[in-house]
Amino acid sequence: MKIDGRTGLLGLMGNPVEHTLSPVIHNTLSEILHKNLAYVPFHVENGNVADAVRGAYALNIQGMNVTVPHKERVMESLVSVDSVAEAIQAVNTLVRVPGGFCGYNTDMPGLLRAIQSEGVELAGKTVLILGAGGASKAVAYMCMQERAEKIYMLNRTVEKAQEIADSMNRIFQEERMHAMALDAWKEIPEESWIVFQCTSVGLSPNVDAVVLEDREFYQRVTVGIDLIYNPAQTKFMRLVYEAGGRAFNGLKMLLYQGIIAYELWNDLAVTDEQAEIVYDRLYEAIHPSGDNIVLIGFMGSGKTTIGHELERGYGYSFLDTDVYIEKREECSISDIFEKHGEAYFRKLETEVLNELIRTMTHTVISTGGGMPLRRENARLLRELGQVVYLKTGEEEIWDRLKGCTDRPLLNCDDPKGKIHTLLEERNSRYTGTAHSVINTDGKAPEDIAEEIHRMTEKERQVQ
Repeated sequence: MKIDGRTGLLGLMGNPVEHTLSPVIHNTLSEILHKNLAYVPFHVENGNVADAVRGAYALNIQGMNVTVPHKERVMESLVSVDSVAEAIQAVNTLVRVPGGFCGYNTDMPGLLRAIQSEGVELAGKTVLILGAGGASKAVAYMCMQERAEKIYMLNRTVEKAQEIADSMNRIFQEERMHAMALDAWKEIPEESWIVFQCTSVGLSPNVDAVVLEDREFYQRVTVGIDLIYNPAQTKFMRLVYEAGGRAFNGLKMLLYQGIIAYELWNDLAVTDEQAEIVYDRLYEAIHPSGDNIVLIGFMGSGKTTIGHELERGYGYSFLDTDVYIEKREECSISDIFEKHGEAYFRKLETEVLNELIRTMTHTVISTGGGMPLRRENARLLRELGQVVYLKTGEEEIWDRLKGCTDRPLLNCDDPKGKIHTLLEERNSRYTGTAHSVINTDGKAPEDIAEEIHRMTEKERQVQ
């Protein structure tokens, strides 16, 4: 963005702040909303919080975020504090008002917006909260407010959990929250739970750690939310998946707590489409692309042919995800579609992407035409490598595919019409997933390969 004499300032105070992702959220929002605002982190020593608040006001800073270890101490220096922050006894957002700043806590409403975006409702449900730190307190308040029927906070030190439970029951004047030892979960009478994992266990690089190992525990988890977002899939989440439940990480909580803060500072509403743009930027900041080249595009767009050109000409290995799946499943793609359906196949693609991210380097990966359709797959593809969309015209695709019998989606009465419909449906997803788009019509495979090589090398230099 261009900095000039009219540029407003937003900021973050914390200690440390070197690895914060908040600038990604707020500077992206200012970019897409065309706001002349810059967001800057400020390292504030523990004894300087009051001075920092006064200084921010004197410098006409429009709004501030507050992170550890200042979320409690900053409350002493504010003009007022909203009811949620008061109840949680933690402030993470300062909004400029006459004479100083008003304090808010956007963690709780941010988490609520995050789980609601995934279709998770708390009313009438049994909720387990693992851990009794500051984040756990915000989660507890949210669960009480959203009318969860029973809330159990499990912690190694029961006394800490009991303090939070007593506080929440007192605030809401209901005895819906209970404290328990971490290993006492078998005593919970309810058979199905929504579980919030609020500890730091499993945080990168300790990705094989989990608070509870017992697989019997996960058989009762319908939804698991891990507040950790790096790695993208924690062991806690993996155990929930394997037991048949749904699982989400904490990246959307990070996203929405930031969005709500930005809305408070600017008196506006961020749309779902704008939130998705910011989410993608966050994801890439945490999980940058590897040194692979990932080719996406419609069936018949030349992904395999061009992949082999890159292999021969530029020293890459080559992998076709459809071939990989066929070997893995010992079954053809057509047979997988016929026996299990398309949804099962798309799930296989997601599993394969997670495997390749852990194992593939300096490889050209040719993907199936429908792989980017699942939003999860689109993000995994961008994490796997530089994604190139081979954009090919409808007529050229038809010329290449007419007469083919090994394309399950074209086994219909009007395959040409099917190509038209699918291209219309998929083009925006292909474009949105790709780092680069190359039009292939009328170009020789070796020229396309050279263009891709040049383009991806340039992208890596930028990174």
